[in-house]
Amino acid sequence: MTLVAKLNPARLSAALAWRFRTLVGDQRVDRAIVKVAQAWRGHLRKPVFIGIAGSAGKTTTKELLHGVLSYRQRGLSNPSSLNALPEVAKVILRLRPAHDFCIAELSEDKPGIMDAPLVLFRPSIGIVTVVGNDHWSAFGSRDGIAGEVGKLVAALPESGTAVLNADDEAVLSMAKGCVAKVITYGRSPTATLRAEDVRSVWPKRLQMTLVYGAEQVDVRTQLCGTHWLPAALGAIGGGLSVGMTLAECAEAIASVAPFDGRMQPVTTHGGVTFIRDDWKAPLWTVDSCLDFMQAARATRKVLVIGTLSDCGAGAPEKYIKVARRAQEIADLTVFVGPWASQVLKARKPGAEDALRVFRNVRDAAEYLKAHIGTEDLVLLKGTNKQDHLSRLVLARQDGVACWRDDCQRHVFCSECPDRNVSSGLPVLMGHTADADTDCGTPQLVVRAVGTDEMIIVGLGNPELKYAGTPHNIGYEVVDQLAAALSLTWEAGPEGWIARGLAQSRPVCLVKLKTAMNLTGAGLLRLSQGMVFAPEQCVLVHDDLDLPLGGARTRMGGGAGNHRGVASILEAFQSDAFRRVKVGVGQTGATLNRADYVLTPFAADRHTELNTGLTTAHARLVELTRSRPS
Repeated sequence: MTLVAKLNPARLSAALAWRFRTLVGDQRVDRAIVKVAQAWRGHLRKPVFIGIAGSAGKTTTKELLHGVLSYRQRGLSNPSSLNALPEVAKVILRLRPAHDFCIAELSEDKPGIMDAPLVLFRPSIGIVTVVGNDHWSAFGSRDGIAGEVGKLVAALPESGTAVLNADDEAVLSMAKGCVAKVITYGRSPTATLRAEDVRSVWPKRLQMTLVYGAEQVDVRTQLCGTHWLPAALGAIGGGLSVGMTLAECAEAIASVAPFDGRMQPVTTHGGVTFIRDDWKAPLWTVDSCLDFMQAARATRKVLVIGTLSDCGAGAPEKYIKVARRAQEIADLTVFVGPWASQVLKARKPGAEDALRVFRNVRDAAEYLKAHIGTEDLVLLKGTNKQDHLSRLVLARQDGVACWRDDCQRHVFCSECPDRNVSSGLPVLMGHTADADTDCGTPQLVVRAVGTDEMIIVGLGNPELKYAGTPHNIGYEVVDQLAAALSLTWEAGPEGWIARGLAQSRPVCLVKLKTAMNLTGAGLLRLSQGMVFAPEQCVLVHDDLDLPLGGARTRMGGGAGNHRGVASILEAFQSDAFRRVKVGVGQTGATLNRADYVLTPFAADRHTELNTGLTTAHARLVELTRSRPS
């Protein structure tokens, strides 16, 4: 008897596995797991192996199919969306000879990624959902994506079954040359498993009438949205492939709840219902979510949109397009994340408060706490690894203390052991940092700004230790401008202010006392005291994407990657600020951006630095000749 046959792989100690990883490394452990699983797979005769592939809906199809097959049988599937080769190996190792089935969703995120899992898993049934634009950057075309997904169908034996979406031409074409039996599904009149009278209008769930040969049955699922039709039909097709009747499949699927983060309804304290579609957000899937919300019946509709993936070139314009459609559907639309400020230009005149933007999830949570209530329907659409939008739900339920926006963990926050560990930025609005600078000058009582006065705000960190760093170049530009105009700095409650004339025009130079990433709150308070609008302001700040020595004028738009600018746009909920961006980048250099911008310039770069300061000064002088609209 072989060693593999003697071992019970399902009982391998998790603690021992983790210790082994620390000794030999993750990759060696993964290779060992795959090798053992390959041997164990050869001993398994009874279980039917079912593979699921496609650009979207794999996890939901897997969960639905697991629920359908569990109606009469016993089996396993890979947990969550863990679909890489080592995870496929692990589900095989957990499988026992007496099990009836084993289901695995297979990743298609790059060329060749399905080859090894298919050799290991050896499915006899293959289900393909849809071919979309996920991972476009890796393949370069939809045909390339379809080619990778189609490997599942090509790997099936003659005795097997391919379950294919007849409503997706790229999937249906996989039937050509397939040696296995083919079951097609969809709304198409030619589909083997045909759906009729498909509907899903919230609060009702996805329902349909199914026709399969001479059988016809009404099906009620717990899914939200008609776009889950391929997942539901794929699961039922999988049930038919193992010998279940259509009636059995319909009864079984009705008991399966939506999977976490896939259009999952959650009602929180106070009667707010969230629809969580926050696991991933490829751009091509957004329209189906918006369609769902447009058809939904609710007292008030709110859309929260985080990071969208697979946008390709022209991402800002695509975000703006989404924002414009969202405002036609929802009473309130909130964008969250580093791209949020890009959509400010999409605000509808007279209804500016219907579109809000926040870089940080914590600020969005604070805003929503005051602006959503009983019977509101709130859709969350984002990418979990980047956004962790589920914290918006946790904040209204059991609570959450972790507000990091950079953890990059794949798991949902509800599963994270650190969710109750305080971390991340504070609520930025209203927060002012203390500066370790000389503030001995008497506090200035600021007077209101005239309508023709130009506000020039140099961005930087007020602490002395940051003097001479790339992040403080905005301070240096306005310091030089003040000296050139013979203006005197005076300390005000929010910052240092110098007022006078430039080109015969009144100007007010500002250096805020708040730290760079908290600039917005300080500038907003200053604007409320001095009464000025974004259109009167020019922001002067560093730009890593411009080489040192350069400067560029921009008349508005999003914040890019600059957190200080993002803080200002968020505080004012406006992108009408003009900017003078001063280059601090190094051509051809690979930089740790966070460290670089807070490290003083090297002595041999001062010539280029002075050139940039002079150019920025000239750009500001040019702007003083223009007038705000």
